[in-house]
Amino acid sequence: MNIGIDIDGVITDEKKGQENIWLRSLNKHFDRKITRKKDVYQFSQAYDIPLEELKEFIDNKIHQVYSNVDIFPNAKRIIDNLKSKNHTVYLITARHQEYRSLTIKWLTQHKVNYDYLYHEDQKADLAVQKNIKLFIEDNEKNARSILKKNIPVILVDNYHNRKLKDKENLYRVKNWLEIENIIYDLLLSINTTSNELS
Repeated sequence: MNIGIDIDGVITDEKKGQENIWLRSLNKHFDRKITRKKDVYQFSQAYDIPLEELKEFIDNKIHQVYSNVDIFPNAKRIIDNLKSKNHTVYLITARHQEYRSLTIKWLTQHKVNYDYLYHEDQKADLAVQKNIKLFIEDNEKNARSILKKNIPVILVDNYHNRKLKDKENLYRVKNWLEIENIIYDLLLSINTTSNELS
């Protein structure tokens, strides 16, 4: 089975609240307490920072954050397990293509096993094109568009995706152990259906 997996906030463990790697980096960079004014994904809407300052921060610190972020506990083991069972792993990130070499370096450093890496904003269309049967994501907008293509989404819970309420084929999780359980249940269900049809 082809499985799509986002990177940021899914494989990378950005932490929550005051421990969030982006918030810590913002506080350190500006040497002041930054607060989140809105629970949304986009920095420009989430933080009370003028756009010029935000652009300067991203230009100066994004490489550092991408390089130093931790891997989510159990992510590597579970992805390895998927690969060992002959599933095809597509890493699909909205990171800009200019960060490809940095992304590959981080994945290599953390020994993340995958088949393909795509830098793509329109994930739903690519998921259909690559015949992806399950997608692991944390971005609300992406999750909505992927669900519209009748592809089940495992949504990693975060403050910026809680407006997306329960719906068919949406599985909200807090960690990779929960992801593992849902994948196991879905694969069991797919195999059972296939056997009934044969």
